Amino acid sequence: MAKVTEKSLKARCTELNMGPLRGTTFGINFERTGNGYTVELKYRDATPPKILAVDVTAAEAAATVEGAAAGAAAVQVAGLDKPEFVTRDTFIRQAGERCPKCATKDISPGHLSALKGTMTQQCLCQRCGLSWNSIYRLDDYEAAVAVEV
Repeated sequence: MAKVTEKSLKARCTELNMGPLRGTTFGINFERTGNGYTVELKYRDATPPKILAVDVTAAEAAATVEGAAAGAAAVQVAGLDKPEFVTRDTFIRQAGERCPKCATKDISPGHLSALKGTMTQQCLCQRCGLSWNSIYRLDDYEAAVAVEV
């Protein structure tokens, strides 16, 4: 196996982004840091990047890139390159601000109900008509500070 260099890593990412990953919702990118390389998926919409590896060697970064490419290829072969709904992780990463089907921000939040540390809010997409429940879980509290007048 040939030694992995920054130049070869850049060439491989470019080859993947312009080729097999071109029809996907993401591209793959790496960045050299003070402690090695960081590899991430960069989405083509406003979704924040998904970090796959941090402070790894060039060889580990290349393996991460190849793993992401193989995963994308498997999804495409299975015919799932454009799933009907976004994944749970993507929905959460987008902070629930987009429709899980058509990705519009034109959503109407509805009734909110609470039960033992969980709140559920009905939502409706104005574009595609999908309805779903967004679920919020209690993880902390902040005491209100009284202001004397």
